[in-house]
Amino acid sequence: MNNIFFESPVLWSQIDANMHLRHSAYADFGAQARLELLKQAGLSLDVITGLHIGPVLFREELVYLREIHADDRVKVTVELTKCRADGSRWSFRQEIYRGDGIKSAIISVDGAWIDLSRRKLTGLPENIVHAFLERTPKSSDFQLEPIRPTMSQSTLFQQAQEDSKNLRQRPDNETLLKIYALYKQGTVGDAPSESPANPFDIVAKAKFEAWASLKGTSPEAAQEQYVTLINALKAQN
Repeated sequence: MNNIFFESPVLWSQIDANMHLRHSAYADFGAQARLELLKQAGLSLDVITGLHIGPVLFREELVYLREIHADDRVKVTVELTKCRADGSRWSFRQEIYRGDGIKSAIISVDGAWIDLSRRKLTGLPENIVHAFLERTPKSSDFQLEPIRPTMSQSTLFQQAQEDSKNLRQRPDNETLLKIYALYKQGTVGDAPSESPANPFDIVAKAKFEAWASLKGTSPEAAQEQYVTLINALKAQN
């Protein structure tokens, strides 16, 4: 039994009505073991807080093998089974053993790091990801995945413009106005202070008002919203 990162007695509060360890306690033990591993790998809570990042799980699977009872003791192992080279995404396999050394459960999790300020997935700083990969125990089937190239915001925006011309269903007028407004805000910035000269041009007036409603929105944010909207329309087509 190697790579133990958490050991604890089973508390009475963790026992269910059938006198077994309740299901949620297994997940709690697994989470505590992962936190201890991160700490030993250079990613303590203080470090994580300073980087303004946090771990998020996409999948958590528990396979129960043997019962654990009250007054028992558990040990939890952690191994890295998959990780991107920048540390942005990762997978762990954990095993929970009871006091007599019998394997009682297997936990598999897939997760990533999220930038808490931008609310987007992110990688780790180069010096930290190196320490993380160096210090973290790895499974025999460990896979180091390459960093996937990402399209720049400007490329995504340009692609969305092309996609907007090839939508199979024409959006309603309100959506068309939103597309126009986001495009103008993303390429020009705030609308001019003066409205169109011809007050009887209803279409021009509606387009101007839609654009003006985005005043103060940065071009980058407008482009991101434009891409999101076009992608949503593509999915509906």
